Amino acid sequence: MQFFGGSDISPSPPAPTASGNNAHMMYVFNRNGVCLLYREWNRPLHTLNAQQDHKLMFGLLFSLKSLTAKMDPTRFFFPHFSNVV
Repeated sequence: MQFFGGSDISPSPPAPTASGNNAHMMYVFNRNGVCLLYREWNRPLHTLNAQQDHKLMFGLLFSLKSLTAKMDPTRFFFPHFSNVV
Protein backbone atom coordinates (compact mmCIF):
# COMPACT_ATOMS: atom_id res chain seq x y z
CA MET A 1 0.00 0.00 0.00
CA GLN A 2 1.38 3.41 -0.86
CA PHE A 3 0.83 6.42 1.39
CA PHE A 4 1.31 10.12 0.68
CA GLY A 5 5.09 9.98 0.95
CA GLY A 6 5.27 7.44 -1.83
CA SER A 7 6.90 4.78 0.36
CA ASP A 8 5.61 1.26 0.48
CA ILE A 9 4.43 0.70 4.07
CA SER A 10 2.40 -2.19 5.36
CA PRO A 11 -0.63 -0.95 7.33
CA SER A 12 -0.39 -3.77 9.87
CA PRO A 13 2.43 -5.92 11.22
CA PRO A 14 2.70 -9.49 9.98
CA ALA A 15 0.67 -12.09 11.84
CA PRO A 16 2.64 -14.11 14.40
CA THR A 17 3.56 -17.62 13.42
CA ALA A 18 2.98 -20.71 15.52
CA SER A 19 6.69 -20.92 16.31
CA GLY A 20 6.82 -17.34 17.68
CA ASN A 21 7.74 -16.38 21.23
CA ASN A 22 4.29 -16.13 22.78
CA ALA A 23 4.21 -15.76 26.54
CA HIS A 24 1.28 -17.21 28.45
CA MET A 25 0.63 -16.23 32.04
CA MET A 26 -2.26 -17.02 34.36
CA TYR A 27 -3.05 -15.00 37.46
CA VAL A 28 -5.71 -15.67 40.10
CA PHE A 29 -6.30 -12.85 42.61
CA ASN A 30 -8.63 -12.57 45.57
CA ARG A 31 -10.67 -9.41 46.20
CA ASN A 32 -7.89 -7.88 48.31
CA GLY A 33 -5.31 -8.12 45.53
CA VAL A 34 -3.41 -11.09 46.92
CA CYS A 35 -2.13 -13.38 44.18
CA LEU A 36 -3.44 -16.89 44.92
CA LEU A 37 -2.08 -18.61 41.83
CA TYR A 38 0.51 -17.69 39.23
CA ARG A 39 1.69 -19.84 36.34
CA GLU A 40 3.70 -18.93 33.25
CA TRP A 41 4.60 -20.76 30.07
CA ASN A 42 7.09 -19.79 27.35
CA ARG A 43 8.01 -16.46 28.93
CA PRO A 44 11.22 -15.35 27.21
CA LEU A 45 12.02 -12.33 29.44
CA HIS A 46 11.95 -11.97 33.21
CA THR A 47 12.21 -8.21 33.68
CA LEU A 48 10.52 -7.79 37.07
CA ASN A 49 10.51 -9.68 40.31
CA ALA A 50 7.36 -11.71 40.95
CA GLN A 51 5.95 -9.38 43.63
CA GLN A 52 6.23 -6.30 41.39
CA ASP A 53 4.75 -8.21 38.45
CA HIS A 54 1.72 -9.25 40.55
CA LYS A 55 1.16 -5.69 41.75
CA LEU A 56 1.25 -4.30 38.22
CA MET A 57 -1.11 -6.94 36.85
CA PHE A 58 -3.61 -6.43 39.68
CA GLY A 59 -3.44 -2.65 39.11
CA LEU A 60 -4.16 -3.15 35.42
CA LEU A 61 -7.16 -5.38 36.15
CA PHE A 62 -8.46 -3.01 38.83
CA SER A 63 -8.19 -0.07 36.41
CA LEU A 64 -9.98 -1.97 33.64
CA LYS A 65 -12.76 -2.94 36.05
CA SER A 66 -13.14 0.69 37.12
CA LEU A 67 -13.17 1.89 33.50
CA THR A 68 -15.81 -0.61 32.41
CA ALA A 69 -17.96 0.24 35.46
CA LYS A 70 -17.88 3.91 34.42
CA MET A 71 -18.87 3.01 30.84
CA ASP A 72 -21.73 0.72 31.92
CA PRO A 73 -24.96 2.09 30.43
CA THR A 74 -27.15 0.29 33.01
CA ARG A 75 -25.79 2.33 35.91
CA PHE A 76 -27.74 5.43 34.86
CA PHE A 77 -31.17 5.78 36.41
CA PHE A 78 -33.97 7.08 34.24
CA PRO A 79 -37.00 7.72 36.47
CA HIS A 80 -39.42 8.01 33.54
CA PHE A 81 -38.63 4.41 32.51
CA SER A 82 -39.22 2.86 35.93
CA ASN A 83 -42.24 0.75 36.87
CA VAL A 84 -42.41 2.20 40.38
CA VAL A 85 -45.38 4.53 40.95
